Amino acid sequence: MNYFPNYYSIEDIYVTQEKVDCKVNTKLQRMGFLDAGAEGDDLEPGRTVNLPMWYIKELKVNNAYFTVSVPDIYKNVHKAVCEAETTHIELGRLHPYFYEFGRYLTPYDRNHVIGRIIFETMRQRVRHLLDISKNDGHMAKSELRLDNIEAKLHEAGVRTNTQYINWLQLTGNKIIISELVEEHQKKRKRELCDDDESDSLPSSKRATL
Repeated sequence: MNYFPNYYSIEDIYVTQEKVDCKVNTKLQRMGFLDAGAEGDDLEPGRTVNLPMWYIKELKVNNAYFTVSVPDIYKNVHKAVCEAETTHIELGRLHPYFYEFGRYLTPYDRNHVIGRIIFETMRQRVRHLLDISKNDGHMAKSELRLDNIEAKLHEAGVRTNTQYINWLQLTGNKIIISELVEEHQKKRKRELCDDDESDSLPSSKRATL
């Protein structure tokens, strides 16, 4: 899997394209185009605008211009986290990149709620994720039940479990020798063959040689 967000990552592009509600804290001149309901050219304090995550993450956490609002999807999960009921939540339906989106939002959450939510959600769901990885049924593979990272972990778990079962049943590939050892064995056989040919030559020919 080895997914690390970077500029060329498709998953990272999807996540940073998401728009977030931001409250305007100060008057921004000639920025009224950001608000479809603005009556003038300027963006007035108290207005709410939708800004993409790729723009928000370039702002300082304590910037004087915008206050980032916590999306409703994390507010809805908060109650389930407190009740330890996150295994029944369809994270894929809430957001296909639930953990990554929350990771980007965490620095801007002044109440420090999102970080705890995504941590507790994964902590509560990881055991269930291990269990369903042993079952490749359609229910476990539901695209709405798992988010992107969980789906990758599930696929890796199913693959690893299958390899482990094959190994226990001795149905997998047999252990093969390394190329270095194989080349050494071939070289040894050639040397032995040369020695045998040398011993089989008549004594007169050996003397001539």
